Amino acid sequence: MENKQLAEVLQQGLQDEMNSAFQYIALAGKHGDVAIKQAFLRYASEELQHAQKLLGMLEQQQVEVGEIPLTLENLDDLYLYLIEYMAHEESAIFYYEALEQLVQQPEVARLCQEVRGEEQLHLRQMRELYQQVKEGTRHDG
Repeated sequence: MENKQLAEVLQQGLQDEMNSAFQYIALAGKHGDVAIKQAFLRYASEELQHAQKLLGMLEQQQVEVGEIPLTLENLDDLYLYLIEYMAHEESAIFYYEALEQLVQQPEVARLCQEVRGEEQLHLRQMRELYQQVKEGTRHDG
């Protein structure tokens, strides 16, 4: 993979991770009991750690990172949002699998394996939270 392509892929990952953190913070502010709020804030912190790792890789590639657009999705229905967010987590898992295969550098492979494992954990936790909300054992509000 050329350096320019790698930079674009890393920057897209950085934007995705930062947007994920932004969404989780917004969810924590709007929905759930204390346990749900804490879970969302923990997920936000982990996504920011992923963003920092990608930023470090961009720095190693000597890529200047400009503005990173952040967007906030509609968060009114926690149940529907969790369904959508599980798809985002699956996409992140695929992103790190593909990045590892495309770059084939040991430091990139380690980062991808580490972050992919964390994203897989997020997906499992999100499925559990979704099931709790669906069954009514947790509520939004």
